[in-house]
Amino acid sequence: MAVMGLKELLSCSGHSIVLMPSDASARQCRNRIAQLRGSHDQAFIETVTVMPVDQWLAELWDATFPAKQVLRPIQLLALAREIIEDSDFYPENCLNSMAITRQFVDAFQLHAQYQLSDDEDYYHFSAEYQAFYHWRKAMQATLDSQSALSSQQLPLHLGVLLDDAALDLPDQLVLSDGLALSPAVHEFIQRCGESVSLMTLADEAGPECVPKFSSAPQINQECEAVAAWLSASFSEGKCHDKPLDDALFAILVPDMNRYHAVLNNVLQRQFYPSGLFPSHGQEVREPWVFESSETLLSYPLIKSAWDLISLSSRALPLEQLSRILRSRFVRGWPEHRSVRANLDIRWRERLGPETTLRNAISLARKMELDEPSVSDVLHDLDAMLKTMPARQLPSSWVRFFDQLLLHSGWPNASDDDAVVEQCRRGFSQAMDVFRALDRQLAEVSHDTALSWLQHILSTKRFSVSREWPSPVRVMAYDDALGLKFDAVWIMGLDDNALPRRVEPSPFLPLELQQKANYPESDPGLCLQRDKLLLRGLLRSAPDVHLSHCRENEAGSPLGPCTLLTDFVEDDARLSANRYVAQGELTIPADDRVRPVNPDQRGAIRGGTGLFKEYASSPFFAFLKFRLNLREFPVAAEGLDHRIQGVLIHDTMQYLWEKLQTKSALDACSALQLAALVRESCERALENPELSVARFGESLLNIEKERVITLVCAWMDKNERPRLQDFEVLSTEQLIESELMGIPLKIRMDRIDKIGDKRLVIDYKTGTIDGRSLSVDNLSEPQLPIYALTQQGHEQQLDGVMLAQLKSPDDLKIHMRSNWASSVLAKKPHANDVDTPEKWQAELDAWATALQDMAAGILAGNIEHDFSQNHSRGFSTFLLPLLRDLTVEEDAQ
Repeated sequence: MAVMGLKELLSCSGHSIVLMPSDASARQCRNRIAQLRGSHDQAFIETVTVMPVDQWLAELWDATFPAKQVLRPIQLLALAREIIEDSDFYPENCLNSMAITRQFVDAFQLHAQYQLSDDEDYYHFSAEYQAFYHWRKAMQATLDSQSALSSQQLPLHLGVLLDDAALDLPDQLVLSDGLALSPAVHEFIQRCGESVSLMTLADEAGPECVPKFSSAPQINQECEAVAAWLSASFSEGKCHDKPLDDALFAILVPDMNRYHAVLNNVLQRQFYPSGLFPSHGQEVREPWVFESSETLLSYPLIKSAWDLISLSSRALPLEQLSRILRSRFVRGWPEHRSVRANLDIRWRERLGPETTLRNAISLARKMELDEPSVSDVLHDLDAMLKTMPARQLPSSWVRFFDQLLLHSGWPNASDDDAVVEQCRRGFSQAMDVFRALDRQLAEVSHDTALSWLQHILSTKRFSVSREWPSPVRVMAYDDALGLKFDAVWIMGLDDNALPRRVEPSPFLPLELQQKANYPESDPGLCLQRDKLLLRGLLRSAPDVHLSHCRENEAGSPLGPCTLLTDFVEDDARLSANRYVAQGELTIPADDRVRPVNPDQRGAIRGGTGLFKEYASSPFFAFLKFRLNLREFPVAAEGLDHRIQGVLIHDTMQYLWEKLQTKSALDACSALQLAALVRESCERALENPELSVARFGESLLNIEKERVITLVCAWMDKNERPRLQDFEVLSTEQLIESELMGIPLKIRMDRIDKIGDKRLVIDYKTGTIDGRSLSVDNLSEPQLPIYALTQQGHEQQLDGVMLAQLKSPDDLKIHMRSNWASSVLAKKPHANDVDTPEKWQAELDAWATALQDMAAGILAGNIEHDFSQNHSRGFSTFLLPLLRDLTVEEDAQ
């Protein structure tokens, strides 16, 4: 086959077609031809056409006005899935057929691409081979019945047309150097060579340079070396005597998913920090671009459209409804975003992780009285969903989705926004692909339509074109084949990257794959392919740098690529952030805040919770109750601890309202008590916070049985064995009082009368610790506050008791009083509080401690105890507000 350069190609008479391995390489070749021609060669007549092989075959086929349609990959998947699911070879225990379908379609294409045998004798040796043999026959019969074919069957059908002289072939057919062709395509092109001039385009690269190799401890350091290399190259203002505007740098990676985030982060900080800190009026123009690294569904505008079209009348994730409500791409943003944010919080506080659109709308009715537009878009969407048919053709679903988006006001952006316009165009193209599935899918349900559309959106490669040149291209190894650069850095060149492992098709006989020289079927063929790949990458630029990490993210050691034979050690490159943040910050010598104004003491909120938080950390008490910082509500699976506590408290309240006394309890049999507990629990479940709409009937039934078992165990182990008769005077009694002007609303879980004594009981569904009532560690100040607020009254308390209702096997009590240390039989201890003298001393100590707490709250004390663990709950999010976390780390 004759070899020619670009200049010789331009001098050829007639029409020439140059075949390249990819769109990018074809685009680059066209640019080089345009530079050689200049502006005075031809005005519009094209004598040289450059395109990828697949595009040429498709255009050659379309030009013949064929009777058969070439199906898209998604159309083949649709046909194959139905064939597979309806066959006897489909595994009964398979949960999702799509993975099998994808592998079968790949094997179907390989069978045509490598012209494998149809002899059934090859397919008897495994269930997979037998399944493929029968599925392929059914697939081919379906294609024939629909007058269709796959893209890899094109060479065979084009060969028939070639025999009939029905193809419009060029005068010259030129193959790029090193172009890899499948056997079917290679055979067709060779047959074309009998009618046209067949030539090879010479590789005009200079002599292969000796690459410079370096290693880094881990991926971060490897990316930093690349950033330092780019910084040094750009600081020179040119590359090999070529201006930077005309130069092209390439960063090649083995796995885009692994390198994308880390490399982009390092380049932002150490190569182009102006993007992180743009000055006023400055447009951010990053000089790099990641090629083929994003899908259409990764763009926020498309994600918003997906949230809208996946709406249905069934239960949906609350997060999806929240995203729709707050989306900037939905009608009503930004003018109603504040009131919608409040509605979102209301949803999160009152709805579960999954809910229906109607339930969400019903919670908006109260806010609609003041802001009618808060949920108007939701009402419009709900009205559209009521008209949604059960099944329809994909093209009809596309029209329905279009109307759904129109009713929502999507994309709610200016038509002049280039990014929005490109995303809309890409979304429209994806819808066209889905629309083309009418014949393959017929009428489908909403769920089936969404599953196919999600496959299209999540696999369609898409990137927004930039208005400025990007001299740095980041791409995968295979995508760089056939491209030429001014400088290249090949990252991740370790022994895991190349040579790659062999992955033969599980549906095709290995013998046939190896006979056809399919690279993925044999280690030797795979090695040969990877050697050619590496050789092509090393010849892609006059300046080549190589690097690898000495260990991966898991700490496993990595060695350099074993295919490297000739290289020199590269210079060590040190990088640092290319920006210095400066500013004047005056830190006061102390952190004192203003005391609470006496006129404002009545407005202090929190009650006993304020004192409990203050006992843990005065600083956190200040943040939560004076600055009113609140945790953002997040809907969680199941019932949280607070809701579980409400159910147990209410069950105990209704149970003792019926029993009243120990004698009534003793008179109940086990069955009678269980019936009373069940009745009380069912009444407690009527609490609006425990709605079926939020938690679901099944979950509430499970929790009901758990509470019934727990309360019955408590009654048998801790109420029946009590030493003295008692009467329950009140349950959930609310008392209003104050301490040093701080208003207190106190709800006493239960007050028992034991003879002439009164005992207040506080139920705890967590673990109790008797030390939490001690003055030196008063982390549970509720009971002391209960006791002190009643002191001096006619119904003053004689004792307090913590009751732990955690599980049937974990029931405890802790009591302090003026007559006994427990209501159950127990051994006495020296530190028990069980006499009038000890009880009075305890009351005095509590009074002093609580007075000190109140004084600290009013004075604005914001000290923090670093010795305590605050890494749970909402306090975790407040830790960064501390001045120096290292103090806490040292304390722990």
